[in-house]
Amino acid sequence: MILERIKTGVKKRKFRVFLVFLFFSTLAWLINNLSQSFVSTTKFDLSYVNVPDAFLLAEIPKSQLNVKLKAVGFQFLGFGIKKKTVQLDLSKANKKGDSYYITQNVYKRQIENQLPKTITLLEVDTDTIFLDFTKVVTKEVPVIPRLNFSLAKNYMLEEDIVVRPATIKIKGPKKQIDTIESVRTAYVDLVDIDKDFAVETVIIKSRELNKTTFTPNTIELSAKVYRFSEKEFSVPVTMVNVPKGTKVRMFPDVVTILCQGKIEALKTLSPNDFAVTADYLNLKGSDQSKLPIAITAAPEDISNASLSIEEIEFILRVEE
Repeated sequence: MILERIKTGVKKRKFRVFLVFLFFSTLAWLINNLSQSFVSTTKFDLSYVNVPDAFLLAEIPKSQLNVKLKAVGFQFLGFGIKKKTVQLDLSKANKKGDSYYITQNVYKRQIENQLPKTITLLEVDTDTIFLDFTKVVTKEVPVIPRLNFSLAKNYMLEEDIVVRPATIKIKGPKKQIDTIESVRTAYVDLVDIDKDFAVETVIIKSRELNKTTFTPNTIELSAKVYRFSEKEFSVPVTMVNVPKGTKVRMFPDVVTILCQGKIEALKTLSPNDFAVTADYLNLKGSDQSKLPIAITAAPEDISNASLSIEEIEFILRVEE
């Protein structure tokens, strides 16, 4: 019984030793092979950069490029883990007539400059890459903000809402640019506003304008807001352009003006700061008994001024 256990233990120990030797021998074989040079094919994703300012790339001529590389095994192992994207510099493109192209020698050299020095580019599957450029134009168009806007009770805008910038530059194919007269922002909700604000929003671009760029594509909307108060003033009505020898009696001859503005501005006002007039020239017939009235003078630092009535009655008397 004891002898059988000893034999079993020896066998297990030999098996473990065998596994250790197998692991290290396999590792040595792998290291030896990965240290040798190999030739392999792979694919690079292509990214086109530095398109000339006067052009757009209408279509991507080629999205991938098959290449043959030479490198040691370790390089291939690490290179295969990374995303293989290379850039083609289109500022180096050649022109012949109306055609643009980039030769194999040029873009092959560009690719080689983006590879590790230990990797050699042997072959590419494409000769010359032809480029489909389309001419672009640039113009400025106004920005139209789209707002769901309301002020809190007893608040007013000090000035109009400022759109900054008020115009943007659009650049793209002429057939797309010619159709654009203005651009609009995304909807912005500004409800019950009771303080100054400045918010950013984006320009909306339709899918059809896939080759057109907006600069900038972010817009700021801002405004100053203040709390207002109200005050009433009793102001006499003046009849103007009355013919000589004509007497006019008005009913009423004093009207109320309701003013809205900043509290500080309203405190300094008096009825003498306003003028309300009725124009005799607005008479259209002898049977007319009413004339419209209007505020013809008011301080500039108030927000709004309105009359309590829009017309007055009158009686004319002509002196002989």
